[in-house]
Amino acid sequence: MTNIRTYIPADHTACIDMFKSNCPGYFDPSELQLLERWLGARDAGKILHPASDGDFFYVLEHESKLVGCGGFYVTKGEQKASMVWGMVHKNYHKQGFGKQLFLFRLNELERSFPSHSVVLDTSQHTFGFFEKLGFYVTSIKPNGYGPGLDRYDMLR
Repeated sequence: MTNIRTYIPADHTACIDMFKSNCPGYFDPSELQLLERWLGARDAGKILHPASDGDFFYVLEHESKLVGCGGFYVTKGEQKASMVWGMVHKNYHKQGFGKQLFLFRLNELERSFPSHSVVLDTSQHTFGFFEKLGFYVTSIKPNGYGPGLDRYDMLR
C-alpha cells in the first residue's frame, strides 16, 4: 500500500538517502548541498527562497518505508510554479512510484494555483518521462548540472 503525505523533519534522512541512491546518474554530487538547504528550511518551517510565495514538499510511503519525495514552490508576483526535488529511491525505480508522486504534486499545484504555469528542470535521463505527461523542452544546457549531466528546462 502507498501513501503520500506532507514532509516532516523526521523524513530528512530518508530523503537524503534517496538522493544518494540516485547519485551519480540522476543527480550530480554537488547538488546534495542544495537539497540539504531545501530540507533544512522545511525542517525549520521556513521558505528557502525570498522570491517564493510558498513551497510544498511531500513523501511517498510504500509498505511503511519512504521511497519517494518531491515538491513545488510558487514564484512571488508571477503565475508560475516550479517542481523541485522529485525522486524515488533507486531500489524502487520502474514501479510507478515516480509517476504517482508527480501526478499527486501536479494535482495539488493545479488545485491550489489553477492559473499558474508549471516549470521544471531535469536531465537527459528523465525528460522523456515528463514529455509523456504533457511537458515540452524549452532549453537544454549541456553539463548544466555537472559533467555529463545536461539540464533540460521544461514547461507545461
